[in-house]
Amino acid sequence: MIDLHWHSSEYEWVERVHQLLLDLARACLGDIPKLPMHVAQQARPMAEMATRLLDEARHRGIEKTQWYHYPELVWTDETRMLFLELAQVYLSDSPKLPEDTSGRALQLAERAQSLIENAPSEMPETPPDLEGDEAEDPSPSVLLSILKDRLQQQQVGSPNADAPEWQQLFNLLDVAQGLYQRLKR
Repeated sequence: MIDLHWHSSEYEWVERVHQLLLDLARACLGDIPKLPMHVAQQARPMAEMATRLLDEARHRGIEKTQWYHYPELVWTDETRMLFLELAQVYLSDSPKLPEDTSGRALQLAERAQSLIENAPSEMPETPPDLEGDEAEDPSPSVLLSILKDRLQQQQVGSPNADAPEWQQLFNLLDVAQGLYQRLKR
């Protein structure tokens, strides 16, 4: 089985998601279920981080058909779908939460707690930058990937995580990577 290479920053994200899910479950238990504003505002950035983690797994060779071997990826995908639904509810003209939101949020929160409890006891604080031959002479492509990863980590912890400038920055990095790949040919 391929190692996910999750680091402390990914598990910190799981902890933040866990808290948001608990807040959502509590808010939905009342007579009139409601979407808490802080959860609604974090729905899109949390879904984007989940998408990045899933894309990173695909990049490492873990296809969606193999995710059932990785509880972290199954949970991440289900959480991403819930947050996308919440973002849609928040942006709709007549916001109404699906009836099963509380149950789903509670189930995902319990699984998040399990992931946190079963996280490796020893993990690097930050992703390893360079390995093997790349450590001696990293290519611009590798350096751009590292920069993008670090910026994505910073975005998740930022109070302005949903600012459009983040997406502009990531788009510029994608353009730079594409241009470099064309120049290499």
